[in-house]
Amino acid sequence: MDNNSAVCRYFLDVLYREYFYLKNDEKPKKTRLRDFFLKRMLELYWSITRFIGLGFLHDGRRQATNRVDQLLGQRPSIPRSCCIQASEYGRMLIDVTSTHLSGKETGIQRVVKEIAFAGAEMGAALPVLRIEDRFYPYFRNAISSDSVELAPGDILLLLDAPAADLESYSAAMKAVRSLGGQNVVCIYDLLPKTIPWSFSPEQLQHYERWFSAIVCESDAAVCISESVARELKAHLASLPQPVRMPVGWFQLGGNFRYSKTLPVGADVAAITRTSSPFFLSVGTLEPRKGYHVSLDAMEELWKHGIDVHFVIVGRYGWMSDVLQRRILEHEEHRKRLHWLQNANDAELHCLYSSAHALVFASLAEGFGLPIIEAANDGLPVIASDIPIFREVGGKNISYFRALDSSDLARKLREALTNERQLQKIEVPGWKQSTQQLLDMVRTQSYQLK
Repeated sequence: MDNNSAVCRYFLDVLYREYFYLKNDEKPKKTRLRDFFLKRMLELYWSITRFIGLGFLHDGRRQATNRVDQLLGQRPSIPRSCCIQASEYGRMLIDVTSTHLSGKETGIQRVVKEIAFAGAEMGAALPVLRIEDRFYPYFRNAISSDSVELAPGDILLLLDAPAADLESYSAAMKAVRSLGGQNVVCIYDLLPKTIPWSFSPEQLQHYERWFSAIVCESDAAVCISESVARELKAHLASLPQPVRMPVGWFQLGGNFRYSKTLPVGADVAAITRTSSPFFLSVGTLEPRKGYHVSLDAMEELWKHGIDVHFVIVGRYGWMSDVLQRRILEHEEHRKRLHWLQNANDAELHCLYSSAHALVFASLAEGFGLPIIEAANDGLPVIASDIPIFREVGGKNISYFRALDSSDLARKLREALTNERQLQKIEVPGWKQSTQQLLDMVRTQSYQLK
């Protein structure tokens, strides 16, 4: 069986399990009846309050009134020693709106926050939020002005994909271009296009709308790996109406800015103090991450009496109900199988520093940030043998055949027979990564023209 057939079979198996889990987990009739009456009562409440003029209690008008103040009040501060770029010709405006609204700290959100802070710290960029069709400084004490007005020559770097307000962003991009500026979009991966079956229909619809409205209308694109950059360039050329734009890539950083100031919880502390070694996996629970493969491999070790722990750090994601149930109902759950959904930077740093190796069984990635984060703490990596991991890790990490749990189990046993070996991947800091990105954008030195 070739690799493509194996991947398709794996995803079909995941979908098959999810379908029958949902089918067999239907609500009892009493629960459905209760939900029906609750819904009718809620509709009655809405009707009455609208009739007597109190519709603002639930239709969003009251919330909208304070939305801007609330979001601006949640902004972080930046040390006063930092020199934010002044209002001069050709500012670099880094949009971080989606990250700020999400409140998340991992994956893309970590990249966005680190680059925003580094860019502001170096005085090379002004991170901004777009709220109610206006731009505001992301850091509350960044500049004296309450809002940011577009100026001639500004470069708008769309560092994270806006989850909403596409019309507002389209208008902003047109305004930037009319003032002689440029719009540059950051692409983390093309997975919704290359493996669409691993995403929900709603996610695919949103991605297509965003791709058409933002990506295709940008002046240039930056990617987090060479693999993604070449995929993007080829895809843009293959569209019914080909899009021609320069595309470049830059290397992500791997250090943790806030790890020293955050607390380490009791669960993480207990895991790192155990006398048994543990393997670590980091990433959202979703089909392409290959967690079923990792669990199969761990179960093979436990079956043969090998005392080792497995720690999963990641939020629950889409099409993962069966996986969640498998973890939570596993006989080793909270014994030798641990699932941490809300680990902070300090806890993740602690786990990277103490684990025996990182297990990365993903089938598709735009980069694979955990590899670099692990390398920053000298943690060895055992990863699926896929092209993007070869690009990021080269010869410095151990590979197993993708989707082959037996081969992964063999690699895990090999790792346990040796002392933990320090990772040798050269890891740039976020300041170095940000400098590379901003220099490329400002000088338009993209690798693919």
